[in-house]
Amino acid sequence: MGLREDLAALRTEREAKRNPDWVRIMHRATDDLRDSGIARRVVKPGARAPEFDLLNTQGERRTSRDLLARGPLVVNFYRGVW
Repeated sequence: MGLREDLAALRTEREAKRNPDWVRIMHRATDDLRDSGIARRVVKPGARAPEFDLLNTQGERRTSRDLLARGPLVVNFYRGVW
């Protein structure tokens, strides 16, 4: 089984344990996002991101330019606790 099939099976398994009303709401929200055209505006893999500077976990300012000078850069977005 491939990744797509594995993910579909996992989604089916998880949704079976949830309130059906919540599942319908989640699917409707996903459909609304797809219909909005948001996927056409997503940065594609391999695309160059705009330069940025952020604070690291120690409160020190880091720039993408400085980090890229040291090699490839991976940016991870953490959504936090909801």
